[in-house]
Order: sequence, then C-alpha cells, then structure tokens
Amino acid sequence: MKRTLILAVLLALPAFAAQKDDDFRAAQAAANANKIEEAARLFCAIAKADPAFHNGEAAQDCKIYQDQVNRENARNEERYTDGVNFFNQGLLDNAEQKFRAIHSGPHLADAQNYLSSKIPSAKQQAAAQGAESAMSAKFEQAKEAFNNNAFTSAKSGFSQVASGSHQSEAQAYLQKIQQYEQFMQQGDSAAAGKNYQAAISAYQNAANIKGDGPGDPNGKLSSVRMMASANAPQPQQQQPQQIQPPPRPVVSAVVAPTKKVDIQALLRKAQAAQRKRDYGSARGAYLAVLSEDSSNEQAHAGLDALPKDTVATGTEADVLLAKGIAEYYGGDFAKAEVHIGDYISNQGGKSALAYFYLATSKLTRYFLGGDNEKKLLAEAKEDFKKAKISSAFKPPEKMVSPKILKIFEETS
Repeated sequence: MKRTLILAVLLALPAFAAQKDDDFRAAQAAANANKIEEAARLFCAIAKADPAFHNGEAAQDCKIYQDQVNRENARNEERYTDGVNFFNQGLLDNAEQKFRAIHSGPHLADAQNYLSSKIPSAKQQAAAQGAESAMSAKFEQAKEAFNNNAFTSAKSGFSQVASGSHQSEAQAYLQKIQQYEQFMQQGDSAAAGKNYQAAISAYQNAANIKGDGPGDPNGKLSSVRMMASANAPQPQQQQPQQIQPPPRPVVSAVVAPTKKVDIQALLRKAQAAQRKRDYGSARGAYLAVLSEDSSNEQAHAGLDALPKDTVATGTEADVLLAKGIAEYYGGDFAKAEVHIGDYISNQGGKSALAYFYLATSKLTRYFLGGDNEKKLLAEAKEDFKKAKISSAFKPPEKMVSPKILKIFEETS
C-alpha cells in the first residue's frame, strides 16, 4: 500500500511541474497584455505553491504585480471619488471622464453603472431643465411685454411657450389678449355708431381684462358715459344729475389761441430767448409748441435744458393751459389732463388755475363713473390742495359745477 502511494506521487510530479510552467507562461502573457490583476493572481498562485519556482522568479513577479495592482486600486479609488463628486456637482462630462479611466478594482461595477445609467439619465434631466428654463424666460419676457402694453411682442412671446410649467398660463394670456382686442374693436365700432350702451359694455369688458391696456379703455369708458349722459332724454320735473359743462370754452383767466400755432416760429422765438437767457419767455414759447404738438422733441429737449426753477412768462405760456381747459369743456378729459399736466410739470405761471382744472376734470370723470372711479376723487382733492397753496387764487365759480366747488371749499 505504501509503495503504491509513493509511486502515484512520483508519477504526479511531472504533471504538476508542467501545470506550473503553463501557469507561468499565462502569467507572463497577462503581464505583457497589461492585465496586471490576472498576472498578479497567477504569479502569486505559483509562488504560493512553489516559492522557489524558476529560482524564485514567480515570487518576485508576484510582489511586483501585486504592488502595481495596489497602486492602480488606489488611483481608481481617487478616480471614483472624483467622479462621484463631479456627478453630484452636475459636472457630468468631468464625471464621465473619471469613470471611464477605471478599468479594474472594487469600484469597476459602480463606475460602469454611472456610465451606462446614472450619467445618461442626469444628462437627459439637465436637458429637460434647460428647456424649462428657456420656456420660463420666454414666458417672463412675454409677461413683461403684456404689462407694458406691447401686445404684439407679448403675443409672439406667449406663442413660443410650447412646453413647460408655464404653457397653460401662456395660452391663458393669449386668450386674454384676443378677448381684449375684440372688446376694444367692438367698443370703438359702437362708439362711432353712437351706440353708447354697447360701447360702454365693450369698454368695460376690456377694462376688466386690463384697465390700463392699449387704447385706454377706462378713458374711453368715461368719455362714452359722458356722451351717453349728454344724449339721454331728461325728465321734465327732475334736476339733471350729470354735470352740465358751461357754454364758454375757456375761462378769461388764460389766453386762448386765436389762430393755428406756428410751431417753427415759436421754436425760433424760444431758442432766441434761450440764447439771451430769457428763460421765462423761452419756457412759455416751448409750452405753446406743446399745445399743438405734445410730442415735439425739440420743445421737450429745450424745456429739459432750461433751469428747473424757471417759471414760464409771456402770453404764449398760457396757450397750453388754455387748450387743456378747452379740451375739458369739449369733453376730451384725457387730452385735457395731459396738456394741463404738461403745463404744470414745466412750471407754467398759472399753476393754481392749472391744478384747479386738473382736479375739476378728474372730479367730472368721478361723478360720471360712480364708485368705480373713487381713486379719481382722492387725486382731485390732492390737486385742489396744491391749487390752494396760492392764497390769491380764486376759482372761476360761474364756470364749474357747484358740486365741484363744494369739494374745493371742503378740501384742506
């Protein structure tokens, strides 16, 4: 029995030696192919079985390649940590570069998972967020255009919001604009045909959407209400409730223009006075230009160049105020308030009278508009206070309604 066992061992030794030679050659091939983990595993297995194999060469190679494996694992650990940090910061291209450099080690599977799943998913989500940001930016720009009454730009902007969280809101704005424009067109058409009730209804609907919108629906609403009141049949035994404008177009306290304003002549006169430092006459002439052309750039530039504390003088100075008062008595309250306001802001000499008529126009609109115009009542009282600053001012009592005079007297 013992002899048989010894014989079996002796017969196995050549086969074992041949297997070690095969493993050694395989380890060398792995090393040449830069498969350092495979090379280290084979060299170390041979060295463990036979430390003296090839005069200890297998043991030496085991140490060399195992050291390389350890260093590569350390580098892969650093790459993986950097890759995760880049990924968490949203630097996806940098993260991808780090994970692609990992070819071995304990993090290989995790790195492959980032490359095949997490990073593509994150890029897709980032693209979606970018699209949402772009749509949000378009929506906010369109909304700003809407608030500034640039409806053409607003419609173009809202139409481009084709996706994202603001899509339905953009469509709602488009519908508002469409309805607003339809109501304003209906109001203008009805007013032109003297169908005042239909015009009031249409303008009110437009004002409910955007009271300060293009075309000034609130201003048109007040004007149409006044025209409707003026054309309504009056009861025989009842005192009219609406304010009846007096027959005279302009009060005698200001100079009414007797002929069409010669803008170029007035500009030359204003510029000549300005060169002579007669700033009061220059301001008066520029104001007269604005009475004819409220957007005249030369007049506005000239007024801006004058000393701010200069008071307008000369007969021309009153032309702008006279035009505003005439427009008030003609029922064009919006233009009246613009021209009177320009007269005030440019230091017209009869500021007390100007503030009085500015307040009177607002009060007239308040009485015609009812409770919906309460803001006008407060503004009118403030203007009356400014008119009363001049102790010498006396209101033109025969030219305005007693109701308006009563509020003037009560304002303090």
